[in-house]
Amino acid sequence: MGIAQKSEVFRKLFHLSGLIIHPLVLWLGPQAHLLWLVLLPGVTLVEGLRLRGRLPVLERFFGALMRPEEKKRPSGAFYYLWGVGLAFCLFPQSAALTGLWVLAVADGLAGLFGRDILHSVVFGVLSLGVVLLRGYPFSGELLAILLLWTLVERMPYLNDNFTLPLVVAWTLS
Repeated sequence: MGIAQKSEVFRKLFHLSGLIIHPLVLWLGPQAHLLWLVLLPGVTLVEGLRLRGRLPVLERFFGALMRPEEKKRPSGAFYYLWGVGLAFCLFPQSAALTGLWVLAVADGLAGLFGRDILHSVVFGVLSLGVVLLRGYPFSGELLAILLLWTLVERMPYLNDNFTLPLVVAWTLS
């Protein structure tokens, strides 16, 4: 087990920056769905152009935050925004906000602890803290839900930036 490299620390700080969505959604109120109707197609267009080499400025600006495999496939930020956006479009706002917080805080900070068992423990503890701070009651059912989230977060063939906010919002709905 090792603490993350400097580049991974910056990626996790970028993860946390997604929390700016919380006050934005609250400020927009009932019109928040319009944000996603504009943002998600825009993000898709920008990501497509980036992958085709048409936006080299993005590579220069965000290249240090990207993993090598993201140079040829959609980035974590693309999946992050789509997962969070769909959670807000499909589920109640409170559940979607919790999904955002679990993704930004629990998943983001757990990533600083590698990918072994400590990662899962940190993810579970932080997820529990997020859920309790968001006002959900502690219960045996909540512990089972946290275990499900941890399994989803650990699945190597799924992008947890996409699946995690959706699963969190779905299970809390």
